[in-house]
Amino acid sequence: MQRSELDFQAPIGDREAEIAWPETLEERVDRFGIRTALLILAIASFIAAVWLASRPSFENCSRLENETERNACYDKLRDDLSKPPAKGANIPKS
Repeated sequence: MQRSELDFQAPIGDREAEIAWPETLEERVDRFGIRTALLILAIASFIAAVWLASRPSFENCSRLENETERNACYDKLRDDLSKPPAKGANIPKS
């Protein structure tokens, strides 16, 4: 009996395709490390996106209907943007 070319099952004599790849302890540890790093990266990206979306901006302040809230939002935005750097070069005051 001849097998057709469209038969995708492994040939009868080829048993290597059915054997699972041997796993060593190092491969398991590497896979765990990569998956953990990807999970941490995804969580950090989500936190950064939420932080960027919740920051006050000119668009968010101008959407406010109440004038006192809008002015408070602009004041907070100005204070946030005019903060000196936490670390770094000391700018001489003249």
